[in-house]
Order: sequence, then C-alpha cells, then structure tokens
Amino acid sequence: MNAGVSEIAPASAPAHPQRTVWLLFAPLGLLVGTRWVLQWMADRATGAPALPLQPFAGTQDPTGWLVTLGGWLVALACAALLAALAWRRYGGAPVRRVLLLAWAALCVAGAAGLLWRHVNEQGLQPQPPMVAEVLGSRFQKPTSHGAGGTLVVLRVPGADAARQVLIDDPAAAQWKPGQRLQLQWATGRTSGQFVTGWQAMAPGQP
Repeated sequence: MNAGVSEIAPASAPAHPQRTVWLLFAPLGLLVGTRWVLQWMADRATGAPALPLQPFAGTQDPTGWLVTLGGWLVALACAALLAALAWRRYGGAPVRRVLLLAWAALCVAGAAGLLWRHVNEQGLQPQPPMVAEVLGSRFQKPTSHGAGGTLVVLRVPGADAARQVLIDDPAAAQWKPGQRLQLQWATGRTSGQFVTGWQAMAPGQP
C-alpha cells in the first residue's frame, strides 16, 4: 500500500506550480490583451476623434506627484511588513497565495478600468459649440502611451482655470496666443469632457 501511495503522490505534485504559473501570467495576459484589443478598435474607428479636455497641468501643484509617490511608498512598505509578519507566523505558502490573488485582482482591475474608459468615450453626449481662446501651445513628441501633436492650452467659457488638449493637426502648431477657436465638444457617458472638432476663427469674427 505504501508503494501505491508513493506512485500516486508525484503525479499530483505539479498541480501547485502549474496553478502558480497561471495566476502569474493569465491576469497579465488579460490586461495586455484588453489593451491591445481596445487600441485595435480605436485605430480602426471612423468617427470623430474624442480628445480629452483636461485641466492645464501648469496650474496644478508641481509637488503633488511627491505626495502621491509618498503614499504609494508607504503603502508598499506597510504591505511588505505585513507580509513578513504573516510569513513568520503562518509560513510561506499562505503568503504566496495571498500575493498571487492580489496580483490577479490588480490586473483584473486594470483591465476593467480600460474597459470603463472605452465605454465612457463610446457614449459621448454632444454639447453646443463653444468659443475658446488659445493661451499657448507646445509640440509634444509621440510616446509609447499615445500619439504626439500640439498641446494647446485654452481658456474656455465657464471654467475657472485653463484647459489643455492634445491635437494631432499640423494647423494647430500655427495657432498663437489670442487665437480663437470654435470647438465641437461632448461629455462622456459618465464623466469627462472631450473635443470632437475645431475650427480657427478669423480676427473679428463674432
């Protein structure tokens, strides 16, 4: 009987390493695959562009990122301390399982965030055109996170601070401070403002 048990045990041993590999790479594949599919759909879309109209970065606190970075570092330090204490008390196996589950949850949350952003931009609600004034602009090189273009800083009606939008249009590089634009814009399904069209106005045009 002991021989039979010893023959069966090796067959079931690889189950845990296989499960570990799945939990490591399957969630990451889901995240990367979701991003690739959504990017593929965006590249083949034929509708009007939806360019985010965001608060101008120059009016924000330049040290704000330090607070965010510090918060993340404190959270990571606390998580590492708790993992070390749990490892000493309960052993390595339970801690590894919790870390793998947290990794999977993080990847799934990232994929869900990408899907939410896509759905938000697909349900745009058009708004009446508005006239905005160019405050400044600068060229922005393409990166792995998005296409480049001209980052235009605008004064828009009803906003207490300047706004910025990245426009991939050669004509945008010629706009000077004081230039007025007629913007076609829309709000997202749940949040956000998006520029869907623009036209430079001649001086003195009402």
